[in-house]
Amino acid sequence: MKRSELEKDADYILAEFENRDYEIPSNHQILKIIFSRLMIVYAIQIMFIVADGVFNHEQGEYPFFYTLALALGSNLFFTLAFLMSSYNPVCIRIALGDEIGKQSILIGLVEKKIHFYSVFLLCTNAIVGLILLWAGERFVAGLGFSWFGTYLISVLCLQGSLSRYMTPAVVHSLSKVQELLSASPK
Repeated sequence: MKRSELEKDADYILAEFENRDYEIPSNHQILKIIFSRLMIVYAIQIMFIVADGVFNHEQGEYPFFYTLALALGSNLFFTLAFLMSSYNPVCIRIALGDEIGKQSILIGLVEKKIHFYSVFLLCTNAIVGLILLWAGERFVAGLGFSWFGTYLISVLCLQGSLSRYMTPAVVHSLSKVQELLSASPK
C-alpha cells in the first residue's frame, strides 16, 4: 500500500463526510453496538462460572451468587475501558455508513486489524479461563481482570500496527472528520 493511496482515501472519506447530510448517531445506536460485543464477553464469563460450578464444586452447594458478584466486579474494569475506548470510533463508523466503509481502503484496513485483535482477545481469554477453571477455587470470577489486561495490550498493539499508516495528511483528514462529527453548531 502506498502513502499516496492512503492519503487519497483519507481525503475521500473527508470529502464524503463533508458533502453528506449524515445522521448523527444516538447514544442508543452506539451503545447497542458496544454492548452487543460486551455480551459475548459476559456470556463467556457466565459459561466459565457454570463450568466451574459443575467441575469444582466441593461437598455442599456452589456459591454461584458470590462468584457472580466477584465476576461482575472484575468485569467492571474491562467494561469501562471498552466503553470509553470504543464510543467515538463506533460513533464515527455509524455516521460514515456502510457505503463509505465498504469503499474505503483505510476503513477496511482498520476493521481487518480490529477483527484480528478481537479474535486474539477471545482466544487468549478462553485459554486463561480454562487455566483458571483448572486451578479451581472460583478463580474464574476474576476473568474480567484478564479481559481488562489483554484488552489494554490489544489496544496498544492495534495502535502500534496502525501508526505506520498514519501519515500527517491521513491524520489531518481523520481529525477533520472527528471535528465535523463532534463540532457544536455556532
